[in-house]
Amino acid sequence: MKLFGVFLVFMAIAAGDAEAGELLRLVREPTAGIIARGTYRFSMNTFPSDGLRFSLEFGILPRFTLGLGYGGWDVTGTRKISWFDHVYLKARFRLLNETVAFPGTVVGFDNEPEAARSGASYDRSSRDLFLVMSKNFASIGGDLGLHFGVSADVDKLVHAGAWVGMDKSFPGGFGTVIEYDLATDEAAYVRVDNGGGFLSCEFYWESFGQVRISLQFVDVLETGGDDYRALGVDFLGLL
Repeated sequence: MKLFGVFLVFMAIAAGDAEAGELLRLVREPTAGIIARGTYRFSMNTFPSDGLRFSLEFGILPRFTLGLGYGGWDVTGTRKISWFDHVYLKARFRLLNETVAFPGTVVGFDNEPEAARSGASYDRSSRDLFLVMSKNFASIGGDLGLHFGVSADVDKLVHAGAWVGMDKSFPGGFGTVIEYDLATDEAAYVRVDNGGGFLSCEFYWESFGQVRISLQFVDVLETGGDDYRALGVDFLGLL
């Protein structure tokens, strides 16, 4: 963790410019988007049973964001709330802005694992240190974005994680997202080389890059247990 602290200081010193209103996530996986300095992003989504995950991130410097994640089970309903054991750290730094020729590139850290859910036989581990590249293209009806990321466990690196994704926007603020986690850093029986991997998708409506409301379909292939539907809300505001 001392090494990671030095890493955060380096990111803060090296910060430059970035834009607000960028796509920051696919369904669960991060993109190379980042929020501008002086803004914040609040995000939350549901999961079975009656669970709620949320995070709050701040644009500390033009290329550097820092935030926290938390949540619990039975947040809605009639049973007593059971909160997560930890508050989780979320940080990202824009290494390269996107250009016509090259994708935007972000390096970040997120130590929040997949929360245990009803109907699941396997819970995915956290991303920890990650690097993700995103490239956007003009297409019929709206933009098309392609994303690729890799991750590494800071405690014990056995295999690097990897994921790919795509987002497509349509007129009126509507859009769709799909992501596929190859699960290369997970248990052998859920990895892509054994017919596994985690596929999720989302349909959303977005208002001027500030509010995003989404219906998510998580673990469609049922690699980790029952697939499920979830609601997600993202809000971007000024400090």
